[in-house]
Amino acid sequence: MNLPAVSRFLTEALDADGSIVFLIDQNENELNVGAVHPAAHGLEKQLKIPVGYGVTGLVASKGHAVTLVDDSPRNKVHRALLGLRPDQTVSRMCAPAHGTASRIVGVISVHRRGSTSFTEDDLKRAQVYADLIGLRLFAEGLLGDVEEHQAQRNRLIEQASSAQEAERRRIAGDLHDGVTQARASLAFHLSAADVGLAATGPAERRIGDAQVQISAARRLATLAYDETRAAIRGLHSLILEDLGLVSALESLTQVSPQLDIEFRTDLDEISDVPDHCAAVLFRIAQEGINNVVKHAEAGHAVLSLRRAGDAVVLAITDDGVGFDLASARAQRSVDALGEHFGLSSVAERCALIGASLRIDSVAGRGTAVIVELPL
Repeated sequence: MNLPAVSRFLTEALDADGSIVFLIDQNENELNVGAVHPAAHGLEKQLKIPVGYGVTGLVASKGHAVTLVDDSPRNKVHRALLGLRPDQTVSRMCAPAHGTASRIVGVISVHRRGSTSFTEDDLKRAQVYADLIGLRLFAEGLLGDVEEHQAQRNRLIEQASSAQEAERRRIAGDLHDGVTQARASLAFHLSAADVGLAATGPAERRIGDAQVQISAARRLATLAYDETRAAIRGLHSLILEDLGLVSALESLTQVSPQLDIEFRTDLDEISDVPDHCAAVLFRIAQEGINNVVKHAEAGHAVLSLRRAGDAVVLAITDDGVGFDLASARAQRSVDALGEHFGLSSVAERCALIGASLRIDSVAGRGTAVIVELPL
């Protein structure tokens, strides 16, 4: 609605010297100036009237039109908008603008400087105009709400589509990282068994050592098989489904022969973490360990899960080379920082479940990746 044109129309139709269209801010419970005629060149932004305060505020609160003769508003900005000199009075007429029978969306105020009063007929006409304006404002508000809901729906659809594409990329990454790492470890254990059998020494000891390596290889083969099935199914690990989050995390200590991984927790199991969040936490832990193997040059890592009030905290720490976090952040954005150190996928997963991600690192003293999920 063109409120300046409406204000000009009210002034002319009601034979007034000027008019102000007030709009109710429902959140702040106050009246703001939507338009004024003659134009005030920005002064109208300074006038805010609490609902229930003063004549205009009472009209907005009670819903009854009023007329006043020889009125002298005390608010300096209001007087300026009315075009009054310090000693000048004004006749005013204020009518509530109803959006519905029970909801007032604004107030129209027309004025005549001096003592020329408004008649009862003027008041009736003003109320008709006010209700037409109120109905239009209310309809525009509803339309705005519909458009906002539509925009929000479109954003959600876009996010869902992006999440699907991201999940496809992650599934491909899971197949590559999880299965490839398991295959490499499998080859390591089989080679160790082969070397052990070919070594000198008592046959019983050599066969025993080989059996240990073959058993480890068998576990890794089973793990790779399950992880492949999980990736094909698309969204969560079969290990997680079978064992639960705590035991599934503990199973990750066996995936890398070149890294000593310790699992710490003060929980037997967690029952109030939604399944999709548990799946994401498991993947974060899996990727975090993979990042340690790839980037940290570490000999020891700790994977931990604990309660912290109404949140669950997952952490992966290592004793690797680390990096100067402040310097790295000064040189690149947070997203680029995550990508550079193999953590972009972790950050993406955290965003999907509303978890916070903190990275602590000191050059030469290792890195800690801490994920906190509110429940």
